[in-house]
Amino acid sequence: MDRNLEAFLAVARYLNLTEASVQIGLTQSSVTKRIANLEYDFGAKLFVRHRRGMTLTAAGQAFFARAKRIENEYQQCREEVKIIGSAGMSVVRFGAGTLFHLTYAAKLIGSLKLKFPNIRFELSTNIDNATSKMLSESVIDVYMGIITPENLDDSTYVKYVTNVEHGIVLRADDPNASKDRVDPSWLKDYNWVFFTVDHETEKKIEEYFIPKSLSQFIVDVRTTSFNAGLQLVRQGKYALSAPLQLAPEINDAGLIIRPTVHGMPRRKAGIHVRKSSIGYGVIQAIMEFFDDFNFET
Repeated sequence: MDRNLEAFLAVARYLNLTEASVQIGLTQSSVTKRIANLEYDFGAKLFVRHRRGMTLTAAGQAFFARAKRIENEYQQCREEVKIIGSAGMSVVRFGAGTLFHLTYAAKLIGSLKLKFPNIRFELSTNIDNATSKMLSESVIDVYMGIITPENLDDSTYVKYVTNVEHGIVLRADDPNASKDRVDPSWLKDYNWVFFTVDHETEKKIEEYFIPKSLSQFIVDVRTTSFNAGLQLVRQGKYALSAPLQLAPEINDAGLIIRPTVHGMPRRKAGIHVRKSSIGYGVIQAIMEFFDDFNFET
């Protein structure tokens, strides 16, 4: 990638010449010179210098938006070319929703390590609604879970492998746990725990409690830790929303999960990768791994 562009992106992200120069391995004077080259080419100042750092000008902000797209295209182009001239990737960065990281991630990485012993793997489970952007910008290489259709773009390939429906997790000695199905309206006095930002499930549960004309949140505790959610349920009158497929892990924790009376939204979950990386042997192996499982759909 053009070194002037690389210098600009580093400074725009860190707004500090010292940090930017360290990140891209250039001296501060070299970074300053490359920014000056761009400002000369554009005929406009891209940064305002302050004693404690730098800020983008209006022209700099406009260029930053375009420069990130150029960087993304360059990265995806590199991946496509490497498929032809190289054996594959040296590092695979996974993002995983709770169902996948609790149930399949360790088995998958163990299987891949046998086939590709020289590849390193990184797994992140604290993934938010910006997952699609993280894929397109190469922050992660694979996401296992749910990305809603409106958040997918043309650069992403999806292999759907299962449908996810949430149920309600309760203590085993809770009177409601003896029922085959639970009506969330029975749990008005409970504290509700959600371990991900899941607007569809939250909205569905709210409909059991709240007239559509009113606006109210039912979430008492939100956490990125599934285990913390289970511990809260064990403590007392807490109800946790979780995928029904996690019943074995929930039962092992001494708790019970039950579907709701009218059901929750069933959503497609799968393996998401950049189209430009799909020719890599390791990416193909990831797809093939999920062919071997009989998913509950």
